[in-house]
Amino acid sequence: MTLKPLEGITIVEMGTTEAEGIATLLLSDYGAEVIRLEFPKKEQEENCQDFRICDRGKRRIRFRPDVREDRTWLEELLSHVDAVVTSVPDIRMSQWNLDVDTLCGRNPAMVYTSVTGYGQTGPYGNGRLYNEAAIQAESGFMATTGPEHGEPVRSGSDFATFAAAANACIGTLMALIDAQRTGRGRRIDVSMMDSILYGFENQFSVYLKSGLIPERLGNHYALSAPVGDFMCKDGKKIMISVATGVQWENFADVMGHPEWLENPDYRNVSARLKNHCQLEKEVSAAFLEYTSQELMRRLQTKKCIYGQINNFREVTEHEQVQARRMLIEIEAPDGTKLTVPSNPLVMDGKKNAGTVINDTKMCRECDIEKLFLA
Repeated sequence: MTLKPLEGITIVEMGTTEAEGIATLLLSDYGAEVIRLEFPKKEQEENCQDFRICDRGKRRIRFRPDVREDRTWLEELLSHVDAVVTSVPDIRMSQWNLDVDTLCGRNPAMVYTSVTGYGQTGPYGNGRLYNEAAIQAESGFMATTGPEHGEPVRSGSDFATFAAAANACIGTLMALIDAQRTGRGRRIDVSMMDSILYGFENQFSVYLKSGLIPERLGNHYALSAPVGDFMCKDGKKIMISVATGVQWENFADVMGHPEWLENPDYRNVSARLKNHCQLEKEVSAAFLEYTSQELMRRLQTKKCIYGQINNFREVTEHEQVQARRMLIEIEAPDGTKLTVPSNPLVMDGKKNAGTVINDTKMCRECDIEKLFLA
């Protein structure tokens, strides 16, 4: 049987955010032994669900940072592991009498990855409270999202969290490879805000060059036209994106409007952007001549770029989602079966994903040697 690529790697996860949880989930799915340390719940949280979807495939152990025996146990545990991935800021670790530099010094080959809202440095770093909405606001992400001439809107998904999780996973893997060569671990500092700015590379570069602050455009796009969602005859909308000159020629042809190609107002991308309101009115009128299915068949004949605007039920039933096996069944600690999104990676034609959320126990009851022999 072929081993998973990360089998033999042991990682400790500490924190209360989805960022470190998603980062270690990717590592766990591909063979790493992930030990998630769970903090005691506050009284007002006692009725909360006792697990997270991203806990699947991990060993969950309760950890009480205010109890000296638990801290001693953690110090011993960290002398055996390959990496730590945490959202706990260094300043909080020090308050628990768990100095990060000391912990890393006791295990020089250990990789220590921190993933927080603003990072461990700077005036906002190492302790400022944050959440997804705050990071989207501070980073400029919300300022670019929302209807044209409307108010800023938070993204419907946790983009900052998942971007930071991916970067934390990548950073941890790079440091683990380096540690295997050199015997020395690395300190990785990942910021959710930095991760959004990195994802903004294209749009932010345009601003830095021109000084023009981008406006909210809804489903339109500042760098090409026509881009947006348009209503079909059956009341369903199709999202299109026309970027290059060839795409524009194909789109005009498939829509049955060759006169668009002769119109000087649409002669190139700059002209189409300048006159996008006029162009979009004509595109809207053309879409209303077809049902969504008729239009999609026409768009396919010229390999035009389009997408249906699906709700979650339609995505669940989507033939591509089913073909890629993106939905899997997992089991919660109480035996409940849950269907959840799967790991997006396909390696050697296969997907790897843990299917069980392991229950927790107090760390004082865990023998470290047995933990690593299990």
